[in-house]
Amino acid sequence: MKVSKIIKRTSPIKKWVLMALIGAISVGTMSCGDDDEPATMIDPPVEEAEAGWFMGYRTRVPQGRIWYMEVNESLPSETNQANAVEIGLNADIFTFGGGVWTWNGDAATITKWAVDRTTLEFSVTGLLSLASSGITGNAPNIFFSESRAFVSFLADGLVVEWNPEAMEIITIHEVDPLPDLEASFGFYTEQTLYRTSDDKVMMPIVFSTPNTVAEFPNPPGAMLAIFDPATGTVEYVRDSRTIANHSTLMEDPVDGSFYMVPNFSNSYWEPYFDLTNQPAPYGILRITPEGTIDPDFFVDITEFVDIAFLRSQFFVYDQKFVFSYLDEADYQHPESYADRFASFGRTADLIILDMVTGEVMDFAGFNGSGFDAAFFLDTVDGVNYFSGFNAATAQGGLLIQNGTDALTTVTTHDGNNDFQAIAKLW
Repeated sequence: MKVSKIIKRTSPIKKWVLMALIGAISVGTMSCGDDDEPATMIDPPVEEAEAGWFMGYRTRVPQGRIWYMEVNESLPSETNQANAVEIGLNADIFTFGGGVWTWNGDAATITKWAVDRTTLEFSVTGLLSLASSGITGNAPNIFFSESRAFVSFLADGLVVEWNPEAMEIITIHEVDPLPDLEASFGFYTEQTLYRTSDDKVMMPIVFSTPNTVAEFPNPPGAMLAIFDPATGTVEYVRDSRTIANHSTLMEDPVDGSFYMVPNFSNSYWEPYFDLTNQPAPYGILRITPEGTIDPDFFVDITEFVDIAFLRSQFFVYDQKFVFSYLDEADYQHPESYADRFASFGRTADLIILDMVTGEVMDFAGFNGSGFDAAFFLDTVDGVNYFSGFNAATAQGGLLIQNGTDALTTVTTHDGNNDFQAIAKLW
């Protein structure tokens, strides 16, 4: 307990009384000193916040997207960007347990942060530089424990094993880089890492349609990278039943399986490329918890839906895939390949596809929420959180959902943005 100043000229008896009161954590005013000098006020105990809800989000500016993070005792109805910590451009956020780390892609550094449980203010407690490895850009990360994590840079043929607690590099694994597909793409990378049941790291590899229709990936097909920490090697697993895949896997919380679903760019293959004898653009694959692609499972969305454009992939629950799309009857792609992105901004239909029975149902998850697209963020205390977005208003939202019920808006954020992280630190 802190006393704001030293008390002078206090008699031995009154010293004993004062110390007894301090020992009992009493707060108040008492007489002290031979001439009854007023005692000082003892600072009241400062209470810790009962919970620490962490949110990370991005706001679009002409230079790109600026990252922010804030902590509140409970999730607010809207973000407080004015009091949030600005991380900057080309950044990322990692959370694990009660810890927060941020990545600076320009400086190639990882910063460790602490959050004061009384003031909810951030402070820097560590810095780890990966600059000597020549690494820049995105840094997909996964934690195995408080003292062991992995960050991947497959384009450079590197997986860095690091200690988040000590902020030290454990090992830099030199691995086989991303295979040369003999074409140039707008993006070709890994973005999300998943831990398998046998302690390996699986990374879906996403690539767009080629930059020009004169090119074609060789070979086409879904791609999954498997990193084995025990051997320090990466294996690239290919599946030729579908032409390409999304940047994230859809984990089914019911049985623990993962589903590899199409990327939005898959919608641009059929209108502009000759797909004779090529894989299906809208195929869905299943991956076991061990990271093995199931050879006996394959679903082609076009068998159940007349799809022209896959707008967003939301989630899989009990082998039901929830997504939004533009129907062939409502949308035709522009003649020019350069104009293909006109498909964005259109109002999309939301449906549930039962991948076992083939039944197609309307998904009312956004009814009344004001959002028309969303992607999965994380599960906190058994509740699934999504980052929602409204293309017309450019408003972002933090949404919660369970099963195939409607999503509920918890927090909104204006400014052409999206949420990127949610965690409960304590």
